[in-house]
Amino acid sequence: MKKRDSHPRSGVFPEAWDRGPDPETLVPGQAAKLAELREIAPPRAADYERASRGLAGAADPAELLERHSMILGRERGQVTLALGEVGKLPIEERKRTGRALNLIKRWLAEISEARRSQLEAAADSRSGPDVTLPGRRPWVGRPHVLAQIQSELLDLFHGLGYSVYESRESELDEYNFGKLNFAPDHPARDAHDTYFLSPGVVMRTHTSPGWVRAMEERRPPLRLVFPGRVYRAEQVDASHMDQFHQIDGLNVGPDVSMADLKGTLNTFARSIYGERVRTRLIPIYFPFVEPGCQMDVSCVICDGRGAVTENGSERRCSVCRGSGWLEVLGAGMVHPNVLRAVGYDPEQVTGFAFGMGLERIAMLRHGVPEIRLFLENDVRFLGQF
Repeated sequence: MKKRDSHPRSGVFPEAWDRGPDPETLVPGQAAKLAELREIAPPRAADYERASRGLAGAADPAELLERHSMILGRERGQVTLALGEVGKLPIEERKRTGRALNLIKRWLAEISEARRSQLEAAADSRSGPDVTLPGRRPWVGRPHVLAQIQSELLDLFHGLGYSVYESRESELDEYNFGKLNFAPDHPARDAHDTYFLSPGVVMRTHTSPGWVRAMEERRPPLRLVFPGRVYRAEQVDASHMDQFHQIDGLNVGPDVSMADLKGTLNTFARSIYGERVRTRLIPIYFPFVEPGCQMDVSCVICDGRGAVTENGSERRCSVCRGSGWLEVLGAGMVHPNVLRAVGYDPEQVTGFAFGMGLERIAMLRHGVPEIRLFLENDVRFLGQF
């Protein structure tokens, strides 16, 4: 058997490779590389040129892999074998040969990779997309849980004949408090409860100022809902934030009664919490309604029993604190003073109004224990809805 020397020679690679295409089209700069190899180790320049043309002329990926293995394979590749023999050479020749072989290895790997990419691109252009492959589902976002609740409520009230009215977030004190029948010394008008932008200008503490603006612009009858963000100087904790979202509703016209209000709120509660939910109205004071009430719904966690069964034993429901009821919203008949403030005659028209917090609705519906979670933008939380 003919003994092979320590480097790939002209006879190692097939002579037919010499007829392969110039690899310059794949990796520019081949002339400079050949010149450098001829200066360092002339015999190896010829081997590099033949091997580079062989890789550039591979007809398909299988042939390219075969030629790559013959030249650069980890175990039997000719360049790999030659590198393994470098240590046996004299010190000066070792430096020169090692440098030349490492350059050859790197440059041929670049040509092999470029030819592989070229063959794959050509195959894709010929075959086109494979329509039988399963599609890749794109990442799709979703509305925030509060936006989902708001959209659902607006759709519900639209079906009941209500239109949407959006008002400003920075509001005049006159509209936020004065025309809504708040007394001049009402605690809500203090700086420790309300964000004042300047004297007489506040960040709205509720969406109710929209009632006043809407009634000043329009004549009855009118049915409107008022969605939006509101601001209060609250101490932030698990159930309070200094900003949150509300939806108010207003229905003004001839002969609007408390019975109309009760029917509307019952429809709302059953739509949001289910047909089986029970409701009750409790008298309560608000400056802008008379009479005023608070609507409670039967606890969605314990189904109004006040207790839950856990591990075979009953314990007090922590959500409703054993009462079986949850406060949802405030409501009432629009105060005659509010009607007079906008130029309506309370002897000719009446109306009801209600207001609810979206965070409270979402917390009760989904059992969310922390109001702060809604604004922390943690995708682990938001991805559940």
